[in-house]
Formats: sequence, C-alpha cells, structure tokens
Amino acid sequence: MHVVLLTSVTSGAKRLFRALGSYQLAWYLRKHGYETQVLDFIHELDKAKILELIGKFVKPETRILGWSGMLMPGDEKWWLKFVCEELMPELRRRYPQLKLITGGAPVHEVNRLYRNRRAFDYFFYGHAEDTLLAFCNHVYRGAPMPQMELMLGNRVIRESAVLPESQPKFGIQDCDHLWHDRDCIQPGESLPIEMSRGCIFKCKFCRYPYIGKTKNDFTRRMELVAQELAHNHEKWGVRNYYMLEDTFNDSNEKIEAFVDVVRRLPFRMRFASYLRPDLLWAHPGQAEKLQEAGLISAFLGVESLSGEASRLIGKGWSGTHAREYIPRLYHEVWKRGTTFRMGLIVGIPPETRDDMMTTHQWAVDQGLPNWKWHLLSVNRDSHGPWVSEFDRHADQYGFDWYTDNGVTRWKTSTMTWRDGKTLKDELTTLAKPYQKQECWGLIERGTYGYDLDHEKDVRLVDVDKQDAAQRRQAFLDRYVDSLSALPN
Repeated sequence: MHVVLLTSVTSGAKRLFRALGSYQLAWYLRKHGYETQVLDFIHELDKAKILELIGKFVKPETRILGWSGMLMPGDEKWWLKFVCEELMPELRRRYPQLKLITGGAPVHEVNRLYRNRRAFDYFFYGHAEDTLLAFCNHVYRGAPMPQMELMLGNRVIRESAVLPESQPKFGIQDCDHLWHDRDCIQPGESLPIEMSRGCIFKCKFCRYPYIGKTKNDFTRRMELVAQELAHNHEKWGVRNYYMLEDTFNDSNEKIEAFVDVVRRLPFRMRFASYLRPDLLWAHPGQAEKLQEAGLISAFLGVESLSGEASRLIGKGWSGTHAREYIPRLYHEVWKRGTTFRMGLIVGIPPETRDDMMTTHQWAVDQGLPNWKWHLLSVNRDSHGPWVSEFDRHADQYGFDWYTDNGVTRWKTSTMTWRDGKTLKDELTTLAKPYQKQECWGLIERGTYGYDLDHEKDVRLVDVDKQDAAQRRQAFLDRYVDSLSALPN
C-alpha cells in the first residue's frame, strides 16, 4: 500500500454507516496509480485491533497514513483525545517513515487543540481530491509540494491551494466513482452516494463553505449515478442509500432525471436525503416524484415557525407556510409512506421559550413523525475555515457575548446560550416519546437486515436495542473479517 486512510462516523449511538470522503479519495488515488486502503469503523474497535489492522497494510513502500471522519455532536472530545494523544503517537513510534495527515470535518478542531505538529504533519482543509493527489505526487514522484501555509504552528494545505498546471483536476460532474473490492462492502449494506456539491441557498447560520451556487452547478452526470447504482446492486445487492448533497431537491430537472434512472433499475431503491420543504411546496408534484423514486425519509430544515426569526435566517417561508404545509405533506401527500425529521433551532432571535414550547406542542398535536432541536451556534472567532454570516456580523443580527465557565458564548434579548442549551435539552426530552425512526438512522437499519417500510413507523423508544446491538456487532465482525482476509 502507498496510502492507508482511517475513518469512521463517531457517535454515542454507535453508528456504523460509512463516511464517503475517505473512500472517494481512495478511488481517486487508485485512478492515478496509488494503492490505497481504507480502514473504517475504527471508533468501534479497540486500540490493539486498530494497530493490528494498520500493521497488515503498512508496508515498506507506505509513506502516508491519514485520518478523518465525521464527529456527531457530543462525541468529539473523547475520540479526538484518543486519536491525537494515543493512536497517532504510537504510529509515529512504530512507523517513523510515515507522513501523518488529517482532514475532513474535525480538521480545524484538531488544529486548534493540537498545535505545532503535536498530532499530524499536514492538515488538509476542504475537498482534498486534488490536494491529496498533489501531495502523493510530491512524496512519491518528486513533484512540487502543493501550496502550504502555517496555522497555529501546523502545516495546512487548503482546497484552494495552487497546484501544478499539469495535474488533472477533479470535477464532480465527471466523477465515475465506484466502490472497490478492497472497501469490503457487505451484502445488502446501506451506502452513501454523492450526486452534487454545494447549496443554492445562503442561510445565515450555515457554515458550509460551498453555499450560494447556481442551480445545477457541480452536479454529477446522471449516467454516472446510474452506473454506480447498478454496480452496487450487481456486486453486493445494495438497495438503500444516504444522499449526501445539502439540498437534494434544488432542481426539478435533476429530480426528473433521477426518477428516470430509478425507473430503469432492476430493484426497488430506498433513500434518505436533505430536502427544502419550501421547494416541495413551490413545485407541485415534486414530493410525489421523490416518493416514487424511493424516498423513505427526509431531513426537512424548517428551523423556526416564527415569522420574524425565519426571515432573519433567510427562510421566511417557514414562518409563513410550514405550520400548514408540513402536516399536509406527511399525512396527505406522502400518506405517511415517507417519514422525516424536521430540524428546528433553539436560539434564533427573537423567539422565546414560550414560542418553542408552542412549536413542540404543535408537532405533537399534528402527529408528526420526528422533530429534532438543535442549539444555535454562533462563534465569535470568525477566522476559521467555516464561518457563517452570523459569525461574521453577529452584532448586526442581535447577538452579543458573555462568558460562560470561561468560554465566550452568544446571548440575545430573549435568551443566553446557557438558557438555550437547557431549553434544547428539555425540548428533546419532551419529544422523545413521540419520535419515530427516520433519515440516517432508518437507512442504517437496512444494513442490519431490517425491513425499512416497517421500521419507519417504529418509535425510537420501542426499538429492540438488544437485537439491534447483536445485528450491529455481527455486521462489524463480518467487516473486520473481510479486511483481515484481504491480500496484503
């Protein structure tokens, strides 16, 4: 192996779904002649097993080992500590020839906490197909080092780095990604798939750096999507998918083309995706077409039912139409055949505690399948790689600052960050008895052999946790056995 990549989705709920980033990088490096191995689900393995698997694939020719992943809220501290203070130092001792690199969602937090190269040699910010390829070309083929900067004493390579003119450039439009035999896909597993990048909207709280794109920009050619879907079904019987783009229904043309692809598939597809409910409302028939294509669950970013708060964040539709439309969508349009999670935010001014309690009771009374409360995040440090409009101009949107246990937090005229956190926890507890399975958790159940059409109507409090744990462990064991059986 030239490159070994470690990854996982770290979650207290013990999630076992794959983060696509490392696999896409591995596919891209293989296309350019680099043997690459991904080791997944490492957050569910003990240190000895992780080191054993790494030892299987690190050979004399191996020069690069990377770590990335997705950290679910609340799980980052213990996992970052383990990776940066236990695993990486041990790998440095065992394999001094390796360049240790990191990227993905936690990269800036690692940079902030572990300065002056205490954990990794290089930090990759943003999408890394081009920059990682350039780095490999430098390490293995003597090409120029990609443009680099120092941040907090660490060496950072950004997605926007200047690269050699001769190097081919990645484009999502022509991405012909296929999962590899060395990825150890298990029969019937649910998989992520990327059909586009970026978002056509610019919500004020959003820190995603690829917002405000033009509709249909950075969208993969549909024949390549069809090729990947057919390949996965033929090799592993895959039927269930996580759609990764931020707004799956941002284009009617894309939905029409996707429905056409699905109609020609020799199997019944099931998927979950992020949807804008205002676009479903604005385009009659779109919701039905998505359901026909196999949409079994969606994440609907409503955020607030308050007219003033929703306008402040750039989602005025939610405060005007969501209260009437969301129940109708579930009960009448989808006839409860498609479920969803409705995302709501605690802390958007000028909403009050009473306003949010009223929203909770409305969701209960309307028999909605799932609603999830998130605490608003506003960061006074606007120098990081991912910065929202609220972060940049907090004072213009009604935010001020105070110190909470030594940490700078936001406050508004109606609540403090601490008030919001307490309220968010209270609302989450109140909603718990009513929540049904949805979105990523529901699709993950397909990996363990559950019938998703049945599972979507099961409340989370009624899930057989022992049976789920046994199935989850059996899947993990099969995956590890498959890795162990791979040729070196």
